[in-house]
Amino acid sequence: AFMRRVVLVAGSLLLLGGGAFAAFRAVSKDYRYYELIKLGDQLLQEELPFQASRTYTSAIGVKPQDALAYLKRAEAERRQGNLEPAMADLEQASALSSDFLTMSMRLADLYDEAGRFEDAALHYQKAIELDPDSATLYYKLGLAQFRAGLEADALEALSRAAALRERFWEAYYLRGAVFLSLGGHDEAESDFLQALELAPEAELARSALIELYLDRGEPDEARPLVEIEIDANPGAAEPYLHLAEIHRAAGRVAEAIEAVGLALEQDPNLPRAYLNLGELWFSEASRRGDPVALEKAVTALSSVVKMDPTNGAAHLALGRAYLAMGDESRGFTELQRASQATPIQAEAHRMLGDLYTARRNFAEAVTAYHVYLKLSGRSPAVLERLGDAYLELGKPEIGAELFLEVASLEPRRVSPMVKAARAHLVAGNPAAAAGVCRQGLLANPDNEALLEVLTLARRSPRRSGEP
Repeated sequence: AFMRRVVLVAGSLLLLGGGAFAAFRAVSKDYRYYELIKLGDQLLQEELPFQASRTYTSAIGVKPQDALAYLKRAEAERRQGNLEPAMADLEQASALSSDFLTMSMRLADLYDEAGRFEDAALHYQKAIELDPDSATLYYKLGLAQFRAGLEADALEALSRAAALRERFWEAYYLRGAVFLSLGGHDEAESDFLQALELAPEAELARSALIELYLDRGEPDEARPLVEIEIDANPGAAEPYLHLAEIHRAAGRVAEAIEAVGLALEQDPNLPRAYLNLGELWFSEASRRGDPVALEKAVTALSSVVKMDPTNGAAHLALGRAYLAMGDESRGFTELQRASQATPIQAEAHRMLGDLYTARRNFAEAVTAYHVYLKLSGRSPAVLERLGDAYLELGKPEIGAELFLEVASLEPRRVSPMVKAARAHLVAGNPAAAAGVCRQGLLANPDNEALLEVLTLARRSPRRSGEP
């Protein structure tokens, strides 16, 4: 009996010891895991994200089914600019975590940072389903939707954000920007004014309203705001550039140049200021035929392209200045650089088309004119030049179509109809030429050029199958 009790006690102790050992292992595993997490956090605080990421990876090896280490490693990867691995870690953390709100918000922020705005918007919407009274989430949703080109949805989200939080001037400011992108100038003005009423110190809203007034040609509305801007921040360059725009809009070029000089006193390395200065001097040179002003324009614009070689507007302005000086070679080079810049400078392509035409390089002229028309719309003058270039390339049928389009856009002009009729004659299609002439003569029955082409069309031999 005694031996039996000994065996039973020993067996119980063995079982208890096994359980205690298992519990010890579990505690030890947790301890190791959280020590690694703590070390990774310290490394992140010390701006060592690569080392932090490796530490979090070790933590994942200890507890691969815990979301925390994946979440932490995502942040370490994000700080290194490794957004795809960060997204993968957040997706894994989201699958393991029960905190769906935090995961949705983190994923949305990361997608937004990566420029995947539609994905960001989807995750912000998921977060809003869990927290429908968050003004911040609606604001972030509106911003993502605006960046994704979903302006109508953005307006709705931002209106909700403004309704949820008192004095949320940022929501009004952003909604104004969305309205502005849709061409709603009055709505944008109202929202910018509301933002300023809520936060008179809001420079973003004030600058947006100033630029809106300047774009609408209302410098007198902009001037009081600019004066407030200068008083509030006299050491900033931007207000003086706004003041220069006001003077320029009013035709006060000397005062505009002086204002740009004040901007450069605040920031002597400001490309935009030199661009404005160069454009102002070029305007003066063109108005007065002043070679000294033209030299000053070239000097200012050359400074811009040295500081910012990708500045397409500066290359375009410098190209114009060189052409005005009679330096076609350098002008052509600057226009080519402007045409390759981002954002694309449409006017550079139009001017290059003219230069190619003057050089009788009609194939390049056609390409340049097509790019301009795609970017700027159907300009009758450029359509006509394009038609002329196609004629020179031996493609009169295309030229005739373009001349007829010009005629439809400018019905009071007869010359496009004459050109279209002559192009049909060159193409060997006198019937089409005669038809164009008759159409033109309905509005201009005594036009000698149309009557002359009609006579030639009637005398021309008809192609096989023509009536």
